[in-house]
Amino acid sequence: MNRSKSILKDWILVFFGVALVLTGFYLHKRIDSVNKTVLAIPYLFIGIGCGVFGHFIGNIIKYFSTKNNKELIRQLEIDKKDERNVLIAEKSKAKAYDLMTYLFAAMLIMFSLMGVDKLQIIILVAIYLSIQIYAVFWRSKFEKEM
Repeated sequence: MNRSKSILKDWILVFFGVALVLTGFYLHKRIDSVNKTVLAIPYLFIGIGCGVFGHFIGNIIKYFSTKNNKELIRQLEIDKKDERNVLIAEKSKAKAYDLMTYLFAAMLIMFSLMGVDKLQIIILVAIYLSIQIYAVFWRSKFEKEM
Protein backbone atom coordinates (compact mmCIF):
# COMPACT_ATOMS: atom_id res chain seq x y z
CA MET A 1 0.00 0.00 0.00
CA ASN A 2 2.86 2.36 0.80
CA ARG A 3 4.39 1.92 -2.66
CA SER A 4 1.05 2.60 -4.39
CA LYS A 5 0.60 5.85 -2.44
CA SER A 6 4.15 6.80 -3.33
CA ILE A 7 3.62 6.12 -7.03
CA LEU A 8 0.42 8.19 -7.02
CA LYS A 9 2.33 11.09 -5.46
CA ASP A 10 5.07 10.64 -8.07
CA TRP A 11 2.54 10.77 -10.93
CA ILE A 12 0.97 13.93 -9.51
CA LEU A 13 4.38 15.59 -9.25
CA VAL A 14 5.33 14.49 -12.79
CA PHE A 15 2.21 16.20 -14.12
CA PHE A 16 3.00 19.23 -11.96
CA GLY A 17 6.48 19.38 -13.51
CA VAL A 18 5.03 19.16 -17.02
CA ALA A 19 2.53 21.89 -16.13
CA LEU A 20 5.35 24.13 -14.91
CA VAL A 21 7.31 23.61 -18.13
CA LEU A 22 4.27 24.32 -20.29
CA THR A 23 3.42 27.39 -18.19
CA GLY A 24 6.99 28.58 -18.62
CA PHE A 25 6.81 28.24 -22.41
CA TYR A 26 3.42 29.97 -22.47
CA LEU A 27 4.70 32.86 -20.34
CA HIS A 28 7.82 33.12 -22.50
CA LYS A 29 5.64 33.76 -25.55
CA ARG A 30 3.20 36.11 -23.76
CA ILE A 31 5.32 38.31 -21.48
CA ASP A 32 6.32 41.65 -22.97
CA SER A 33 8.12 43.55 -20.25
CA VAL A 34 11.22 45.66 -19.90
CA ASN A 35 11.75 44.47 -16.35
CA LYS A 36 14.47 41.78 -16.42
CA THR A 37 13.12 40.13 -13.27
CA VAL A 38 9.75 39.53 -14.91
CA LEU A 39 11.47 38.17 -18.03
CA ALA A 40 13.29 35.56 -15.89
CA ILE A 41 10.09 34.04 -14.47
CA PRO A 42 9.33 31.77 -17.47
CA TYR A 43 12.85 30.35 -17.34
CA LEU A 44 12.50 29.64 -13.63
CA PHE A 45 9.25 27.78 -14.33
CA ILE A 46 10.90 25.76 -17.11
CA GLY A 47 13.97 24.92 -14.99
CA ILE A 48 12.03 23.93 -11.88
CA GLY A 49 9.52 21.99 -13.98
CA CYS A 50 12.27 20.02 -15.72
CA GLY A 51 13.87 19.20 -12.37
CA VAL A 52 10.60 18.04 -10.80
CA PHE A 53 9.67 16.04 -13.90
CA GLY A 54 13.06 14.35 -14.18
CA HIS A 55 13.26 13.39 -10.52
CA PHE A 56 9.81 11.90 -10.21
CA ILE A 57 9.72 10.21 -13.63
CA GLY A 58 12.88 8.41 -12.46
CA ASN A 59 10.98 7.17 -9.40
CA ILE A 60 8.15 5.93 -11.63
CA ILE A 61 10.55 4.11 -13.97
CA LYS A 62 12.21 2.48 -10.96
CA TYR A 63 8.81 1.45 -9.59
CA PHE A 64 7.68 -0.22 -12.81
CA SER A 65 11.04 -1.89 -13.45
CA THR A 66 11.03 -3.46 -9.97
CA LYS A 67 7.27 -3.99 -9.66
CA ASN A 68 7.19 -7.78 -9.99
CA ASN A 69 10.76 -8.60 -9.00
CA LYS A 70 11.23 -8.87 -5.22
CA GLU A 71 14.79 -10.16 -5.66
CA LEU A 72 15.77 -7.07 -7.65
CA ILE A 73 14.26 -4.80 -4.98
CA ARG A 74 16.23 -6.64 -2.29
CA GLN A 75 19.45 -6.42 -4.32
CA LEU A 76 18.96 -2.68 -4.92
CA GLU A 77 18.50 -2.11 -1.19
CA ILE A 78 21.67 -4.08 -0.44
CA ASP A 79 23.62 -2.10 -3.06
CA LYS A 80 22.29 1.16 -1.68
CA LYS A 81 23.42 0.37 1.87
CA ASP A 82 26.68 -1.41 1.00
CA GLU A 83 29.62 0.20 2.82
CA ARG A 84 31.84 0.13 -0.26
CA ASN A 85 29.24 1.89 -2.41
CA VAL A 86 28.61 4.47 0.32
CA LEU A 87 32.35 5.12 0.60
CA ILE A 88 32.68 5.50 -3.18
CA ALA A 89 29.74 7.93 -3.28
CA GLU A 90 31.13 10.01 -0.41
CA LYS A 91 34.61 10.11 -1.94
CA SER A 92 33.27 11.20 -5.33
CA LYS A 93 31.22 13.94 -3.66
CA ALA A 94 34.34 15.13 -1.86
CA LYS A 95 36.30 15.30 -5.13
CA ALA A 96 33.45 17.17 -6.83
CA TYR A 97 33.30 19.60 -3.90
CA ASP A 98 37.05 20.25 -4.18
CA LEU A 99 36.70 20.99 -7.90
CA MET A 100 33.67 23.21 -7.28
CA THR A 101 35.61 25.26 -4.73
CA TYR A 102 38.37 26.08 -7.19
CA LEU A 103 36.02 26.68 -10.12
CA PHE A 104 33.79 28.94 -8.02
CA ALA A 105 36.81 30.99 -6.91
CA ALA A 106 38.04 31.27 -10.51
CA MET A 107 34.59 32.37 -11.63
CA LEU A 108 34.52 35.08 -8.96
CA ILE A 109 37.89 36.38 -10.12
CA MET A 110 36.82 36.31 -13.78
CA PHE A 111 33.59 38.14 -13.04
CA SER A 112 35.50 40.76 -11.07
CA LEU A 113 37.95 41.30 -13.93
CA MET A 114 35.13 41.45 -16.48
CA GLY A 115 33.48 44.28 -14.59
CA VAL A 116 30.26 42.48 -13.70
CA ASP A 117 27.90 44.47 -11.48
CA LYS A 118 29.11 44.68 -7.86
CA LEU A 119 25.84 43.43 -6.39
CA GLN A 120 26.04 40.21 -8.41
CA ILE A 121 29.62 39.64 -7.31
CA ILE A 122 28.70 40.28 -3.67
CA ILE A 123 25.87 37.74 -3.92
CA LEU A 124 28.24 35.16 -5.42
CA VAL A 125 30.84 35.86 -2.71
CA ALA A 126 28.16 35.41 -0.03
CA ILE A 127 27.14 32.06 -1.53
CA TYR A 128 30.78 30.96 -1.81
CA LEU A 129 31.51 31.91 1.80
CA SER A 130 28.37 30.21 3.08
CA ILE A 131 29.45 26.98 1.35
CA GLN A 132 32.92 27.24 2.91
CA ILE A 133 31.51 27.99 6.37
CA TYR A 134 29.15 25.02 6.02
CA ALA A 135 32.10 22.78 5.15
CA VAL A 136 34.10 24.02 8.16
CA PHE A 137 31.09 23.43 10.42
CA TRP A 138 30.72 19.81 9.33
CA ARG A 139 34.45 19.19 9.44
CA SER A 140 34.64 20.38 13.05
CA LYS A 141 31.55 18.38 13.98
CA PHE A 142 32.97 15.20 12.45
CA GLU A 143 36.35 15.77 14.12
CA LYS A 144 34.65 15.98 17.51
CA GLU A 145 32.67 12.79 16.89
CA MET A 146 35.51 10.66 15.53
